[in-house]
Amino acid sequence: MLRYLGERLLYAIPTVCCVVFLVFLLLHLIPGDPAQVMLGVGASERDIASLREKLGLDRPLTIQFARYLLGIFRGDLGDSFAYRKEVLQVVLERFPATIELTLAAMVLA
Repeated sequence: MLRYLGERLLYAIPTVCCVVFLVFLLLHLIPGDPAQVMLGVGASERDIASLREKLGLDRPLTIQFARYLLGIFRGDLGDSFAYRKEVLQVVLERFPATIELTLAAMVLA
């Protein structure tokens, strides 16, 4: 049983790596500038450039991806544009409801 569980965990590693890469890629394929969205329509070019620099959006994609991976390993998922809070905080706030829905689905299944 432990061997089976170990094998399944080893199979999960490439899957998680692919998901992380696809999420990063999809975030960069979405049209629009995150800095522009965060600051609004009336923001000056100087403010947008400053925020892009602060967020690291002015760096090459390889460096952005490396910073993204390091953030994930440290548990720093960044800030939510929509909620203006840390992503980890938003996830943890909704975690009890997620567990409740999961248990209900398991009971019904």
